[in-house]
Amino acid sequence: MPDNSVVVNLNQFERTRRAQVSSEILSILHGSRDLLIEGVARVLTRQAEAMENTLLAMADRTPLLDTRNTYYAAQSILNKQTNELLSACKEAYCQAFSNFSHNREKAAGSELMELSLVDDHDFEITLAVDKATSRLRYNCAEELVALDARIAHLLGRTDLSENDNPLGPRALCEALLDGIASMQPQQGTRIVLLNQFDLVLTTELAHLYQSINRFLIDHGILPDLKIGTKNRTQNTAATATGTTSASAPPATQGQTGGDMFRLFEQLAGGSGHASAGAGGYAGAPAAFAGFNLLDSLGQLQSGTMMLPGGGRFELPLLEAATVHNVLRSLQQSPVMQAASPLDAVLVDAVAMLFDVVFDDASIPDRLKAQIARLQIPVLKAAMLDSNFFSQQNHPVRRMLDAIATLAVHLSDNEAGNARLETISQVVSRVLDSFEQDIAIFDSAATELEAISATLDDTLEKTVDASLQEDIARIRQSERTELAPVIVHDFINRALRDQPVADAVREFLRRDWAQLLTMDYVDAGEQGAHFNSHVETMRELVWSVQPKADMDARLMLVRILPGLLKRLREGTAEIALPQKLSDRFFATLVILHANAVRPNAQPVPLPEITPEEIEALTPAPVADTVAARVSEAEPAVPEVEDEFSLRARALNKGDWVEFHYDDGTFRWARLGWVSGIRNTYLFSDQDGMNSFSIGLHRLADKLRRGEAVLVERKSITESAFGKLMNLFRQKLNHA
Repeated sequence: MPDNSVVVNLNQFERTRRAQVSSEILSILHGSRDLLIEGVARVLTRQAEAMENTLLAMADRTPLLDTRNTYYAAQSILNKQTNELLSACKEAYCQAFSNFSHNREKAAGSELMELSLVDDHDFEITLAVDKATSRLRYNCAEELVALDARIAHLLGRTDLSENDNPLGPRALCEALLDGIASMQPQQGTRIVLLNQFDLVLTTELAHLYQSINRFLIDHGILPDLKIGTKNRTQNTAATATGTTSASAPPATQGQTGGDMFRLFEQLAGGSGHASAGAGGYAGAPAAFAGFNLLDSLGQLQSGTMMLPGGGRFELPLLEAATVHNVLRSLQQSPVMQAASPLDAVLVDAVAMLFDVVFDDASIPDRLKAQIARLQIPVLKAAMLDSNFFSQQNHPVRRMLDAIATLAVHLSDNEAGNARLETISQVVSRVLDSFEQDIAIFDSAATELEAISATLDDTLEKTVDASLQEDIARIRQSERTELAPVIVHDFINRALRDQPVADAVREFLRRDWAQLLTMDYVDAGEQGAHFNSHVETMRELVWSVQPKADMDARLMLVRILPGLLKRLREGTAEIALPQKLSDRFFATLVILHANAVRPNAQPVPLPEITPEEIEALTPAPVADTVAARVSEAEPAVPEVEDEFSLRARALNKGDWVEFHYDDGTFRWARLGWVSGIRNTYLFSDQDGMNSFSIGLHRLADKLRRGEAVLVERKSITESAFGKLMNLFRQKLNHA
């Protein structure tokens, strides 16, 4: 029987199954493409000079020659080849877009390449693209929700992953990198230029995506999906008095908040009317007729609510050490039977918000427990005022952010416990007082922010005072390391082009160098003793030069007593052996006599054997001081990568979480960075205990995960970014 079986390549089947793009769709895609890439080119052209200035400033700050040259190379390209560079980027993007729109796949064999190991350079490039993509996507989250949905609809697909959108940040960043690579710069220069482009576009790309969304709406692509089209406006006015009901029509709500609510309405099936004014909905059981979710939340905030028929319902009790998302329990409760579809979406959104906050490892559990107590009030506030979802400085979000910010001051001691008690009292006041007036959150946020500012100021003063001794020690250690080079340079300059007897040269390089080293280690180049002894050295060199005229001889007579006095004091300070000292000053008498003897045979100098000098010479000061400082931390490879860049970017006042082998960790605040050896001086949460660590060792800890940067950013802003991704997935799969 003949074998009629056929082996089908499923990947190839998927490629052939995709429908070809029609000319009408292709025209819309091309219009969207042009809006994006031409807008990006305009932005980058306008900011080219600013990027150049940034790169020059970065080059001036870095102590490493290779890194400095990389910045200069990137600046040179922007200065001389901006037009060519941006043309190459546009060409690369248009080619990539064309490949997508014509269903062109990767070259044959690329699947195997994807399984192969990548070298360090390729991995570094991948990290740079990932970082740039993530930052742009985060700042354009709302616009991309709509854009991803519209492009998927335009292409006839049920969903579109965030990296498959040809207009998305991933495609844009990869095209920019390809355009940069076509200029054939060094590997590091490509990453530097991509990072500069990314930083510029971070604040501008959202506006470009808004224009693309409007363009697609004008062509009938999901016109009812209004999010992502409105210009972002920061409403700085206080919203404490704005208790807009969730059931109010979109026209009465904040502009951006209304856009967010339209997204919720779409997820709710377009039929949602919040219970604040609806009194239930048609599908609610008769037993719950007339029930109002907002009123029910008010009862639950106080403890227990009564159900129809005499039943009772209460949420799990939140104790001081409990971190539990009670809104998940609320979703499974009888209370939700009286909720409209829109109410259900709101509850789900706020529940996910708290899920993200509770997963944040930078917030201690006992602080999360205080945040957990606010779940019901926050949900009520979100239903009362839709601006909660769109306004970063909303009073409720300010309060949550203020609590999280206090985490760095929550040390495990009596002071930390007292601060936790203060936070608990503020939270309790909100729980007891909040009904519908959001002003209570505003006053609570202001109080917590004032506490945080006071603690920051107090800690700053404490750290500055407690670190002075450590700073002085590190500076002295650094001067010890530099002293041989600095002293050698001063002596060479004093002796340069001067006819000086070997005895004086030996004295300065062997003996006087010890005194200068001690002075430099003690107070540095500006120290009074160091400068005085440098001047004495210069006078000594001048004093032994031939004096051809009477004025020079008279000058020597005037300065000689003081010079000899300072030389003897200096030799005594370094404990120069008496025999060696006597021999030098005897030689000096002859040298001075020869200097003023005109046209006569000079008196020969006494001879001294090298063995005598070695036996009489004390151990160099630099060696003994260096031995004292050699207890340095173990050496680590000096790798220049994203982790060393993160370490270099740290500023005074930044926090780092250090992890240890026993599973414990501690937070440390950066109090000072030395400018010579890149030594970082940290203090604990109370500013009393300190430790130092070198740049490359800190970078190595960051690389290994033994140190983590603590970003004192808005937890609600970060949470909403993740929340938008979750809702985008729901929207795409709806």
